[in-house]
Amino acid sequence: MDGIVIVAIAQEGLLRGTGTENQSPLVSEVTESFLVPYINYLTFGIDIAAGLIIGLSAIFALISFIKILIKPIKEQTQSKETIRLNLTRGMLLALDFEIGSDILKTILLPSVRELTILAAIVGIRIVLSWSLSKEIERHSTVIKEET
Repeated sequence: MDGIVIVAIAQEGLLRGTGTENQSPLVSEVTESFLVPYINYLTFGIDIAAGLIIGLSAIFALISFIKILIKPIKEQTQSKETIRLNLTRGMLLALDFEIGSDILKTILLPSVRELTILAAIVGIRIVLSWSLSKEIERHSTVIKEET
């Protein structure tokens, strides 16, 4: 929901004017040329961090899965739920990173088209985050009931 609010605020600022009308074009260009490389590096770093989170979560899940194969079936079921829960948490964290990265990328191109694309991406990711958080809640209750 936070992403939708940010997009709505950004669109409101775009429709009303961002307050840069009073600045000279030279100041605006200097500010933009100064910020663009840093925002590009920052979003690239955030994208790499999200990829690392997903990769590490998947590797840990695979290692944990291989370790539980020697356990009895009942313990395997409970352990599998824990593995899914941890993997889902990693994916949820990575999605949050990606939403932040997309918002920063839109700062560079704040056109109505880019804001619309961002709103769609953020909407999809919020639905995915909500779905994953429901999955976490379900797995948490299953684990609590089994213990």
